[in-house]
Amino acid sequence: MIDAPVLRWLLTLVFAATTLWYARVLVLPAARLAVRVDAAWHMLMSIAMVAMAWPWGMSLPTVPQTVLFGVASVWFIGRIAFHRGGDHAGTLAASRSAGVHHAAMMAAMAWMVASMPSLMSGHGSDSGGGQHHHALAGGAAIPVAEASQAAAPTALVVANVVLGAVCIIACLPWLAQAFDLGRGLTGSRSPGLGRVVVDRCCHAAMTFGMGVMFLAMSSG
Repeated sequence: MIDAPVLRWLLTLVFAATTLWYARVLVLPAARLAVRVDAAWHMLMSIAMVAMAWPWGMSLPTVPQTVLFGVASVWFIGRIAFHRGGDHAGTLAASRSAGVHHAAMMAAMAWMVASMPSLMSGHGSDSGGGQHHHALAGGAAIPVAEASQAAAPTALVVANVVLGAVCIIACLPWLAQAFDLGRGLTGSRSPGLGRVVVDRCCHAAMTFGMGVMFLAMSSG
């Protein structure tokens, strides 16, 4: 859950956009089955990220989501193992390096879902908790806040901060590819090049957004 309303809405818009993009990839007539499955995993991840930005996302069951994204990570590991060099450049796992990225992102998503209850144990400002603390008499709110802040183990916070920084750095290669390919859009005779550029931008946006989510949840 993201406490800052502006950041919450920005992340919601980013992940709503990636949800729509992967839904489009999912129904492309010429897409292979494996590519459709890749797109479905990314679409589910985008939807889950939208939910995690809002207070109502805290009420969703944790274990099924953790298992789901654990399976997704295994799927992309399998895509790496059975990678074929002839994959089209626009597919979601067109190279082993991309496959490693996707597998790691799905594993990070599983970790985020599993760690969120502990990290968010002290949050409640949007669901009435903040008002409740302020309504307490005198200085009672301060010990309660301090106790809730102590609920998240330091090691867990540090791990999520590190993962957030890694995700933000990991978005840079996708952006570099998008800019590099984008320069060739003018006068390009490849009808699929624009789709490849948007695909790279979506991966960059999802990776960056996940990094921001890790950092925002860890700073609460």
